[in-house]
Amino acid sequence: MDETNVQLVADEEVDHKVLEVIARSMDRPVSEVAPASSLEMDLGAQSLDYLDIAFSLEREFRIQFPRTDFLQRASDHFGEENLVKDGVVSELGLRLLAEGMPELDATQLKPGLRVDEVRRMFTVATFIRVTKQLLRSKANADRTCPKCGAQMEDSPTLPEFVCSACQTSVPLPPADDVLFEHLLSVERAAKARVGQGAS
Repeated sequence: MDETNVQLVADEEVDHKVLEVIARSMDRPVSEVAPASSLEMDLGAQSLDYLDIAFSLEREFRIQFPRTDFLQRASDHFGEENLVKDGVVSELGLRLLAEGMPELDATQLKPGLRVDEVRRMFTVATFIRVTKQLLRSKANADRTCPKCGAQMEDSPTLPEFVCSACQTSVPLPPADDVLFEHLLSVERAAKARVGQGAS
């Protein structure tokens, strides 16, 4: 099996695990949960359910979910006044949502969209995407022990690496930083496409 096929199998396993976790959190059979399912409209998720799903996925995959939402992370770089005005998402905010959260229904990303409406657009695929991004970051992280130089292993229980040689533990890169870097790469790619279209 070549590397691409291995990756596809791994992706399918992640998809299925996330579906199982969300079904369990929402007390639903897995057959009722699909990537396109709206967390609020189809599954009836509320604020506490989002926290429960994130916590359950953290335990399942030994990762740490972000503590801020997409637009909050974007505001740190682009400035909140450039993304939201009077509770309405700006043109730049809409573009970032479309680029950074491709699972959202593009027909709803239109002028006049209110910030409090964005979360209602989240689907099961939103959690799948974030989980995969965090797992990719974990897989690519430097596992060299800062104390003794040995290779660290995944902790069996926590989102961290542990050195079996000297017992040093190192937490994973903060999820907010991981997804913020992804956001910046999305914006750079979008600008590059616009530049190519103009040339």
